[in-house]
Amino acid sequence: MTHQRPSPNHSSRRGATIRWIVLHADASPSERATLDWICSPRSAVSYHLFVHRDGTVTRCVPDDRAAWACGKSAWQGVQGLNRHSLSIAFANKHDGKERLTDAQIDTAMQLVAACKAMHPTVEDVLTHAMIAPGRKSDPDNTPNFYRHDYA
Repeated sequence: MTHQRPSPNHSSRRGATIRWIVLHADASPSERATLDWICSPRSAVSYHLFVHRDGTVTRCVPDDRAAWACGKSAWQGVQGLNRHSLSIAFANKHDGKERLTDAQIDTAMQLVAACKAMHPTVEDVLTHAMIAPGRKSDPDNTPNFYRHDYA
């Protein structure tokens, strides 16, 4: 089930192609607090999709807009991946102990497959840690999750 909770924190893709899906962990023990934060103009942060621990999804930014999730980032020579990616965030404390739930993994696999079908330009699924090494480490405790075959 997908809910809507629009965030004001997004911008134009300025003609950029969606090349990657980037996975994030919200690092908050409270799903409501995460949604309140990313839906506040004060945060200047957002995700396209937020996956709750029970596997439900909240859409915060439409795919045709750039969510503000990646920050200072780079991959394959591209700087600032917000314009070139779809961001999926997981409710997860990001404390090195809490793992993604089975429901989150099942939902994520379905979301990634759906995103790739809707956006055939998607080349890969990455983590925030991969595109911002030394600055970000999320999502952790998900060994090889981003390397599953989503097709």
